[in-house]
Amino acid sequence: METDKVNKKSWPQAAGVLLISAVLSGCASFGPDAAPDQMVDTDQLKLAVASQQNVRADWWRQLNDPELDRLVEATLKDSPSLKLADARLRQARAAVGIVESKDGPQLDALANAVQIHADPLKAIPHNDKDYINAYTAALMGSWEFDFWGKNHAAVSAALGQQQAIAYEGQQTRLLLTQAVVAQYTQLQRGLALSKLLSQRLAIAQSRQKLTQARINAGLLPGDNQRGNEVSIERLQQQQSALDNDIARSRHALAALTGQAPQQQDGLSPGQLDAAPEPALDKLDANLLGRRPDIAAQRARVESMSASVKEARAEFYPNVKLTVFAGQSSLQMDQLWKSESSLWGFMPAISLPIFHSGQLQSNLSKQQAGYDMAVQQYNQAVFDALRDASDAVSGWQNSQRQLRQTERALQSSRKANDSMAARLRAGLINKLSLLDSQDALLSQQSSNIDAKAASRLAWATLNTALGGGFDNQTAPR
Repeated sequence: METDKVNKKSWPQAAGVLLISAVLSGCASFGPDAAPDQMVDTDQLKLAVASQQNVRADWWRQLNDPELDRLVEATLKDSPSLKLADARLRQARAAVGIVESKDGPQLDALANAVQIHADPLKAIPHNDKDYINAYTAALMGSWEFDFWGKNHAAVSAALGQQQAIAYEGQQTRLLLTQAVVAQYTQLQRGLALSKLLSQRLAIAQSRQKLTQARINAGLLPGDNQRGNEVSIERLQQQQSALDNDIARSRHALAALTGQAPQQQDGLSPGQLDAAPEPALDKLDANLLGRRPDIAAQRARVESMSASVKEARAEFYPNVKLTVFAGQSSLQMDQLWKSESSLWGFMPAISLPIFHSGQLQSNLSKQQAGYDMAVQQYNQAVFDALRDASDAVSGWQNSQRQLRQTERALQSSRKANDSMAARLRAGLINKLSLLDSQDALLSQQSSNIDAKAASRLAWATLNTALGGGFDNQTAPR
């Protein structure tokens, strides 16, 4: 009896000695350690101090086009790409839950029946069989103590991956919105140009008839008709090309909204107008936080940093406590009686000493993964700065071209008005007026092209500046 008391008092001391001995005995060597790569910062990039956010989250609504708003909403609701991004995010959240579960207590129920065969069992009094049955029903619980932060680091790594996937979903939303605006603008351009082209074709045919009348009257030689024929053929070729562009834009919008190719054949877009003037500032440090692709890469860097910590914690002792309580008996009818009860606990400490380089290789792998994530972040930053700079210059150039075409269009209208007045005064013939009208329509086509280019540059600029992304309110 005294011996039992001594044993009960001595096991915590023995466990403590075992733990201290394990720690003091050292663990497996970390191996050679290299300095990790560094992320670029605003000082290196020479960026200005961050300014106020100047892009709206619903930036496309500034175009005041209900049909475009409907298409964007349908895309953000039904696009397979976004549904895929949502599934990836749900998968990442589940992965976080799996990792978090390892940091808490575990409880399992156990029930079994075992039949053991052995000849010596016949020697047991009143037993003429060579087997016995054993029945057990118990609850088993365990808890791994996270002294070195391994489980915490694993959770942080999983959360970082989840956050990165959430930000990538925001980038997908942004790119899909830009694609809808771009295809819608191209459709508007195609339809507007097609209308002007029909008018130019009618003018070319009128010129052909007038020329033929003059040829029949002997006022012009017959070969004067060749130029009109070439002009009509060229306009018809342009019309065929425009029809193809219009069809492709409709098909693209149908695909973006998750519909069959012919579903947007009846779409009637609003009038193509110039894009609103954005509030342009110099590129600043705020750009690094308002682009979802950069935020995603930063989250991956943080995730890999946690993975490195997790790999380092593998080198330290692992402490785990297992407890059990239940019933066990050699006879089924005795299983649930009080004398068949059992309970116990088992503290365990494991210390890695030699694993043939496994732990060192895993640590090196995670360190390399961290360096890769850092360089991917750095490249994303440089790409983002290039995209933003290109977008700013593209917008500015599109505005200059738009102003130039508007001035040219104004001059062309004046010239056409002058020609109409001279025709009424009998100073010129109808062919000269038709040439002036065709020149006016051609200049209107150039103005439509400039408006479309301005709209596309505006959409690209809003996208390059992050599309109103806010990493504080983005889904996670």
